[in-house]
Amino acid sequence: MKFVQRLAERRPLLLDGAMGTMLQASGLPAGVSPEEFCMERPDILQAIHKAYLDAGVDIITSCTFGGNPCKLPASLDVFAFNKRMVETARAAAAQAGRPVFVAGNVGPSGHFARPLGDMEPEDLIRAFAEQIRGLVAGGADLIFIETQFDLAEARAAVAAARQVCDLPVMVSMTFEQGVSLTGSSPTIFAETMQNMGVAALGTNCSLGPDQMLPVVEELLSACSCPVVAEPNAGLPELRGSETVFPLGPEAFAQKTAAFAARGARVLGGCCGTTPRHLAALRQALESVSCEERPLVSPAGICLTSRSQLLRLGEGQPFSVIGERINPTGKKELTRQLQAGQFDEAFRLADEQLQAGARILDVNVGASLVDETVLLPYLVQRLVSRVDVPLSLDSSSAQAIARALPYCPGSFLVNSISGEAGRMELLGPVCRDFGAPFILLPLQGTKLPVRASERIAIVEKLLEQADALGIPRRLVMVDILALSVSSKPEGALQCLEMVRWCRSQGLATTLGLSNVSFGLPARDLLNATFMAMCAGAGLSSCIANPSAPRLHEACDAVAVLQGSDSNAGSFIASYA
Repeated sequence: MKFVQRLAERRPLLLDGAMGTMLQASGLPAGVSPEEFCMERPDILQAIHKAYLDAGVDIITSCTFGGNPCKLPASLDVFAFNKRMVETARAAAAQAGRPVFVAGNVGPSGHFARPLGDMEPEDLIRAFAEQIRGLVAGGADLIFIETQFDLAEARAAVAAARQVCDLPVMVSMTFEQGVSLTGSSPTIFAETMQNMGVAALGTNCSLGPDQMLPVVEELLSACSCPVVAEPNAGLPELRGSETVFPLGPEAFAQKTAAFAARGARVLGGCCGTTPRHLAALRQALESVSCEERPLVSPAGICLTSRSQLLRLGEGQPFSVIGERINPTGKKELTRQLQAGQFDEAFRLADEQLQAGARILDVNVGASLVDETVLLPYLVQRLVSRVDVPLSLDSSSAQAIARALPYCPGSFLVNSISGEAGRMELLGPVCRDFGAPFILLPLQGTKLPVRASERIAIVEKLLEQADALGIPRRLVMVDILALSVSSKPEGALQCLEMVRWCRSQGLATTLGLSNVSFGLPARDLLNATFMAMCAGAGLSSCIANPSAPRLHEACDAVAVLQGSDSNAGSFIASYA
């Protein structure tokens, strides 16, 4: 039975427990790396795997937590080490006499990706890919990325797995006081990983079962995929010169089994746990009634940064995507981009955020500018300055592909049109990096005026996305505003398009100012059209959030749609 099939069953899967303490108890000398010890004594490692299998676990993890090139001792070859460790686990699994899964274990690199740290994201991805190739060659059933503390690194590891293999990926992050080390909540982590299509996600380490319970409950409320929980055997205590974990097997098992009753589907142990803890957990699970949790994905899309989450779709507040970081018609911004300077881009970013933009569209498409170099660099600089998700706006698929590794969460891609080959070129990149994208219903040189023409193009693009394994949770639609000065019926066709997208559960946006091109009082037309579309279900618009009439219309829409609680913000601004 394949791992994903087993995940779908109601009975929880049981992971193994701690490896380091077991190696120490089995003779690992002080000062010797576990990796070198395991290569020299595979018999001891296999015996540890066997002990966990005898305890009744369903998944054993390869001893490769530190097997990435950033951590592995120079004396060991990355590929050969990881392959050998999985083969050792497979040998133990072959003697279990029952179906057992081997998880190729991937731990943190010990580095932060730029701009937070000193490592280029692409180098980090390459390092993880090198390790994962060895895990796959050894015969791993799944890739288990665990003890992650930064969202960007977790993304890099998953992206590496996607580049190397088609094995299911399970990811676990460590949280303390409700957030990861770099400030991501369990919900932000969950939504980002689900955008990347992981098979299961959860939390491990740092906390005992009692302290981990709120994290697990938040993950369960945020996830439409199976949830993993691996607590420590309580919080560590210093007794004399020795650090101990206080929870014995029975207490650990009783507390951890309660996660299954709430809906967690993969349970195991982290620091301080032994085969005795896992055997007790296996027995405790026999008397637990596991909750049947419906795994339903919400409509629309979800964007994330390290510390912010934004949902776009039915039932969510209307959002403005700030359009101003675009050199078209801006001489000073163009001049600075050509010179590799960003002061004007930063000013426009700050101005739009102050005006209420919840996403910033970033476009560097000017003459004498290499977008494949400048877009990633500007994204890196903006990520270090602002907390909101960005929208990567370029006609160059290569520029977007090179910028996505610098995005620490699920940023938006603007856009994929019906241009020949565009979906095939950019769609898999968005899929593998978990980047939601805008579908633009343009195909050929003719503008589709009627909603039925646009719908036909979108349906064709969705079929292409489905064939590439791209989930609907990554798709939003530009309803394509056309100038009513040349296409008088364009506005009403947009409303029809919005209603159709809403019926399909698709989030929507539009380039707002297009509708008023060539006419006077453009701000009046733009704001009125936005309000009409929002009433029909439009999720967002790409516009200048500082335009006074648009700003006022957005405030009014928030009140009328019930997203401004008790009209508090409206009253504060207009009373």
